[in-house]
Amino acid sequence: MGHATLNLRSNGITIFGVEVGFAMGMSGCWLVGALGEADVAELAPLAVPAIEATAARAAAVGTWARWERDAERGGGAVPVWREDGVYNTEDALHLYNLVDDSAFDAMDGSGKLHIMEWWDRIDTDAVEPFVESVRKDNPVAALFHGLGPERAGKLPGWAGDAVFTADEVRRRLPAAEAALAVSGAERERALARIDDWPGEKEAEALLDGPLRVWRGAAEAGTGLLASRVWF
Repeated sequence: MGHATLNLRSNGITIFGVEVGFAMGMSGCWLVGALGEADVAELAPLAVPAIEATAARAAAVGTWARWERDAERGGGAVPVWREDGVYNTEDALHLYNLVDDSAFDAMDGSGKLHIMEWWDRIDTDAVEPFVESVRKDNPVAALFHGLGPERAGKLPGWAGDAVFTADEVRRRLPAAEAALAVSGAERERALARIDDWPGEKEAEALLDGPLRVWRGAAEAGTGLLASRVWF
């Protein structure tokens, strides 16, 4: 089994080869990786209820409904930039706040768990993990903006957070594919919207990487951990 191994540098850290800088401000970091069944059995009783509770909050349900209305009014996505060219529009801030409410980030901040200890258990031998970091922004927000609410709502878990057994990965893979397997003109629109969201990120990697891990975990017979935190 591979290890995340937190590599400290003067200007940030490296996680699975991805630089997460903090010298110029915090970074939103999202990991999707394979996790062994014993580790899933240990983590799920703590994480799954927290993820479900976060998704069930009245504020989350209401904000998601607002995003659906705003995106429909905007032709499939909310406007990101104000007319003066300054980020953010009010609609974009609502989307950002919606997906920034991460159960793992809250548990890591409160000390209920330490996310790096779990990232260190990611099974890199089974599947190469996906990691994306965006300075001062949220990679999940960029992906959801690209997908739109209809597809994003099909992604198992909540706002980029998920813990699933091997059996759940296999059963939920069609839902992950329905969310992320975008092709043709729709794919081009999704990539353009991801690029339009603030922050430096690799649009194709952000769209394709999570599904690659889902498919790899299903084939390898492992569980799956997806978690988004700030560093």
